[in-house]
Amino acid sequence: MRIKTRNPWVLVLLLLTGAIIGGFLGQYLGQFFPFLQHNFPIGIKEPLFLDLGILSLVFGFVININVAGVIGLMLAVIMFQRI
Repeated sequence: MRIKTRNPWVLVLLLLTGAIIGGFLGQYLGQFFPFLQHNFPIGIKEPLFLDLGILSLVFGFVININVAGVIGLMLAVIMFQRI
């Protein structure tokens, strides 16, 4: 028997797809089910500036995920376990 190995890139692709589709569904279905639109911002809200004299860097990263996006992520993990 061959041992079935799972490619981690498939998991990344499924998670991105689940989050994106869940986010869209949360926006559009949120008109009928308002609890799906609750956002949870994660990350650095204000940009972080680093001035090194000859080089200036700006760091900033925010993810706005809603309840439907979290449901999409959970479904993506379940799908990954099934394949």
